[in-house]
This record gives sequence, structure tokens and C-alpha cells, in this order.
Amino acid sequence: MNERRRRPARLEIGQEVVRTPETIFEEAHGKDIRRPMRGRVDYIHPRGRFHIVAFEVRGKTIKETFQGVE
Repeated sequence: MNERRRRPARLEIGQEVVRTPETIFEEAHGKDIRRPMRGRVDYIHPRGRFHIVAFEVRGKTIKETFQGVE
């Protein structure tokens, strides 16, 4: 059987996730480039409507909200 890393069935606080933030981007050749980044889940709405992910950028923490729990 193939031993691959599996995602947990549910999102949990402190879990490392990969998301593409809308507020953090690079500028290259006059275009805004958004790339997936690794971050940690900081908060999950009790009904699963949204979750907050904290990203470490240049030694500072930037948080962004994402819809749902996926």
C-alpha cells in the first residue's frame, strides 16, 4: 500500500495549510503575482463559515480570512 501523507478529515486550529492569499502578493513586470503560501490555522468559526490563517512574512504575522473550512 502506498504510504502518502493524508490530509486530516477536518480542519483544526494550529494545522499547517496551503492557501493563496489575496492581500499578500509580489509585483513582477507590472503584474500582481499571487502564489500559494504555507500558514497555520488561527481560528475556525464555530459553524464552519470561515477560518483565519496566519502567514509569516518578513518576520511579521499577517492573517487572512478564507471561506468555509476546506
